[in-house]
Amino acid sequence: MTLEQRLERLEKHNRRLTTALTLTVVAMCAVVTMAAAELKDGYFDEVVARNIWVMNDAGKIIVGLGADDGGDGLVNTFSAEGKNLVKLTSAEGKGTVSTYQPNGKKLVQLSTTAYGHGTVRTYQPNGKRLVDLTADDSGGMINVYNNTGEGIAQMSADEYGNGVVGAWNRKGKGRTLKPGP
Repeated sequence: MTLEQRLERLEKHNRRLTTALTLTVVAMCAVVTMAAAELKDGYFDEVVARNIWVMNDAGKIIVGLGADDGGDGLVNTFSAEGKNLVKLTSAEGKGTVSTYQPNGKKLVQLSTTAYGHGTVRTYQPNGKRLVDLTADDSGGMINVYNNTGEGIAQMSADEYGNGVVGAWNRKGKGRTLKPGP
């Protein structure tokens, strides 16, 4: 599969993530609306709760709103079978969005590097990394991994802003291409 095909798949997953986030917001609005309907009064100045759980018609929890162990906000969406679908939380005070595969393993993670750069990481069905889109102080960076999680290709900028492309076999032997004479 080419890098373009993988990026197209990543864009497709990102569209799914956007849809899931939209559904989460709609679910939160539905909770407030349902509470208002039960109270026979739809006007609120404030709604305060430690946790909010939304159930489907079968009584299964499909959305959870609350706080993580660090006290930061947490939003989870679940399948009807109770598996994670989307999780919005933080890691070390930085926002993180994760989507999950039907087998419960991560599919895509949007987060921040330790140095404050945005990153998108995709995973294979076996849970191993597939592609990282990130940045460092020199510019953008793409890392590609094989099916066992070993780095096999990288595209980045060097300290002078020039493009650098590298490819390696699974044993770590390969070459790096840099522009210039």
